[in-house]
Amino acid sequence: MVFHRTFITCLLTFSSLFSARAAAPSPKAATDLICHTNHASECYPRIFQPTENFQTVHDDQNLPPGLHVRMNLVTGVKEARLNIPEPDEDLASSSLTIIDDSDMLGYKEAKEGIETSRISAQEGASASRQQPFLPPQHDIAESTLFSDSASELKSHVSQDTENLLPALENLEDLSHSYHWGLSLAKDSQLTHKLFQLLLPSNHYLEVRSLATLVLGTAIHNNQAALTVALTHFYNDEWSEGPLEAVILALLHEQSPILLNRMMFLLSSLCQDKTQLKAFLDAGGVELLIGIFDAESMAENDRHKLRKKVTHFVLDHLMPAETDNTSDNDTIEESDMDAEWTMIHLKRHSESRQPPEERP
Repeated sequence: MVFHRTFITCLLTFSSLFSARAAAPSPKAATDLICHTNHASECYPRIFQPTENFQTVHDDQNLPPGLHVRMNLVTGVKEARLNIPEPDEDLASSSLTIIDDSDMLGYKEAKEGIETSRISAQEGASASRQQPFLPPQHDIAESTLFSDSASELKSHVSQDTENLLPALENLEDLSHSYHWGLSLAKDSQLTHKLFQLLLPSNHYLEVRSLATLVLGTAIHNNQAALTVALTHFYNDEWSEGPLEAVILALLHEQSPILLNRMMFLLSSLCQDKTQLKAFLDAGGVELLIGIFDAESMAENDRHKLRKKVTHFVLDHLMPAETDNTSDNDTIEESDMDAEWTMIHLKRHSESRQPPEERP
């Protein structure tokens, strides 16, 4: 009888504990949802939740850093997935390598970092920023396209542009990706070839224009690619680099398309402080004033070129003027017109003159 009573008492106690635990409120989901309709099935997380496969990224979603992001050329939408490592190899090679389990260690660590971000948006973003960059695992088509296009460019010696232009177009398209931009910049032979193609000695304007765009795209907002690309120049073998070619083109070229792309490459190069200083020391501000004042091209072409110059001022010259800008001199977006740009170009030019030579 005592055993029976003890068993019943334990059973009731266990039942009470179970009921209390079941009644406790479930923890609030750390991931906020965005819902534009009343249908729950159409909601999605505010923080993008990556997997091994590409998924659509909505315009109002926040992307954790370190993902492989691409634009789907078929659907026209942005897609992203986890970065998955592949062996460190010569990306210009057409050979394929099978990744074994040991190569997935870094990937598993990166995935754990992404999972941690689901606990809290702020903690997740901070944890993701601490993750090292891991190159994504590319499909065969992407890897083959890069390899074939790079090989075509490096082996091209004739004046025939039939195969050269498609190769440049493919590289330009791929170089929007952080990984392929960095891969291009690491290849010294490929970088030197692009440099040679954008020189005035190349009489094919379309080739020069595309080569300029490819190099500018590869290093644009890609500090790692810019840094490694510059290591291939300014040495015993290559005393000059793309910056000198850009300055020469801006001085003498007349083609609006080439000039616009040269301005894009210039802005990409000047993300490096040494390149920006070299450009300014070479009379770069006066060169920009001359371009901005030029009236020899059609109105629409001149407007596009002036816009490039204005963006250059905003991106590279305004930070240097911040300390000298008073509260009454705040620049509003509506003021970013021809007069505003010219005022700041001339102001920057005067600031570089010795005090005794200033007007």
